[in-house]
Amino acid sequence: MDHRAEDDLQRQLRDLLDLAVVGDHVRWTLTDDPGDELAQWLAAASNAWRAWAEQVAGRLAASGIPPDGRVRSLAKDIPLYWVPDGWIEGGAARRLVAERLSTVCEWTRYRRTQSVGARAELLDVIGSGLEAQLLALRAPAGRAGALSAR
Repeated sequence: MDHRAEDDLQRQLRDLLDLAVVGDHVRWTLTDDPGDELAQWLAAASNAWRAWAEQVAGRLAASGIPPDGRVRSLAKDIPLYWVPDGWIEGGAARRLVAERLSTVCEWTRYRRTQSVGARAELLDVIGSGLEAQLLALRAPAGRAGALSAR
């Protein structure tokens, strides 16, 4: 694997792990969430982000590259994944996660264009899943089935 491809997968790994951390934090501090719809979606989404991170880590390891999910590495992205202190109201939480998810979708699409073979296929799967999550999250709150677990 060339250095660029390695760097792209390491960044994808960090993005997915960062999303999972943000998703958990938002879920824990969420207020004004009728029926726990957003909280349940965040729990399922965080699990998906971790599962995709596991797949990316596996691809790196299979290529002889140690996956880097250290806190030190994740800390590089703190400005991109900032969340406010205290409780987060449902609408603000939805917007905050949608913004982060949208950015990761864009980066995943870009990384996919720079990839070939199994790496491209993996990024296709992840990108499709992220896009579906973003569409669900941007659907009007309270719409039946809008936030289905994916």
